[in-house]
Amino acid sequence: MKKLEKVIPFRTAYEPHKPCFFHTEGESLTQQHFQEECDIINIIKRHDRNGIIEHVHRGQARYGDFSEVTDYREALDLVKNAQEEFMTIPSDIRKQFDNNPGKFYEFVSNPDNKDELKKMGFIEETPEAVAPSSATDPIPESGEPSTAQERSE
Repeated sequence: MKKLEKVIPFRTAYEPHKPCFFHTEGESLTQQHFQEECDIINIIKRHDRNGIIEHVHRGQARYGDFSEVTDYREALDLVKNAQEEFMTIPSDIRKQFDNNPGKFYEFVSNPDNKDELKKMGFIEETPEAVAPSSATDPIPESGEPSTAQERSE
């Protein structure tokens, strides 16, 4: 004996449909005093008058000195290079900065974080060494050259 399969009828948008109603129980949370300014007809009328859609939330303006960036392509390249460099850092360190190169840059740029950067391995701990004198150092008062290069001349 065959099993009876439930057949789901194929419907189109042109067929009559069963109406569906929703009834609010208790006090409605809809703020009716915004009805006029939210009506699409009124929004379009205001746009036709002044050319501005007023209900759209605008983002906050950001200001800064971007004079070093000469064009859009250069800015994109800078961002891409920063992201690529950030991806070379071990994942556990990236996770500390929420995988955000900007947060990492702020941390590295702060001189107060020098000890933490040493612990992470970004700064090599080297003993304070006296810098060797360069060839441009003046000849000491004794008249003898101070570097091996000056002695050979």
